[in-house]
Amino acid sequence: MKEFLIDNIELVSIFASIGTFISSLIAIYTLIEVKKQRLSTYKPEILIKSFLVYISKSPLFVRKEELLEFSTANFNEYHEKKEKSETIYNISPLYKVENLGFGPAKNIKLTWSFDIAKALNLIETEFPEDLYFSQHKPLKYFFLNKRNDDDFHLSLTNEKIHIHNIDYIPPINIKEHKHSHVIPKDILVAHFLYYVLKNKLTKKINENSFGCGKFDEFPKVKLRIDYFDLNKKKYTQKYCFKTSIVTTQVDKELDTTKEFGYLLFELK
Repeated sequence: MKEFLIDNIELVSIFASIGTFISSLIAIYTLIEVKKQRLSTYKPEILIKSFLVYISKSPLFVRKEELLEFSTANFNEYHEKKEKSETIYNISPLYKVENLGFGPAKNIKLTWSFDIAKALNLIETEFPEDLYFSQHKPLKYFFLNKRNDDDFHLSLTNEKIHIHNIDYIPPINIKEHKHSHVIPKDILVAHFLYYVLKNKLTKKINENSFGCGKFDEFPKVKLRIDYFDLNKKKYTQKYCFKTSIVTTQVDKELDTTKEFGYLLFELK
């Protein structure tokens, strides 16, 4: 054996070098995996889930002074504000953006995509004789008008994209690891407006109520979320929602001057 090793010293050296090389590769691979595992431990994970939103009355019966007093409200706080004898126009467009990762997320950009031009065309096909759109081209706004009511006007933007920003969301092991944000108002108003017009719910008191409804022919609502970790690595999440409406009134007659339905935004 000794003589074999002496006679084949070069071959033995080659095998030894190969063994050392393989050991080095294993060590490098182990270091890479350890680094990946360590980085994944501190990776942010921005997510949202299905949510509900409401409008406190039909967009067709919003008074001028209510538009001036218009405000948004947290969905969970809304019922504390229903003590007045008459419902004030109010929208709850809040949804939660959560960081379920163990690393902080920063420079979060939320881009809502909704073909409002297509939505407005569909809404216009359902107009009764007393409704019409006027357009303010410089501001890219449409105004819903009533022929017999000069004080009524409801604005809807003609922009397809709405961009919002959040500076920072802490990781899940921090108590405040979520951020409440606002879905664009025009998306909500367009859905409610289309539904009440399509189903001829144009009176303050309508003979028939409804259980639930879908928006299969309506433009899809999409959301893209871009964000960064502390090492400036970029992440992207994309969502598409299925929208439907559910009534909150159980009476045979539907009162559209009061809260009458929720919009459900379900993740597809």
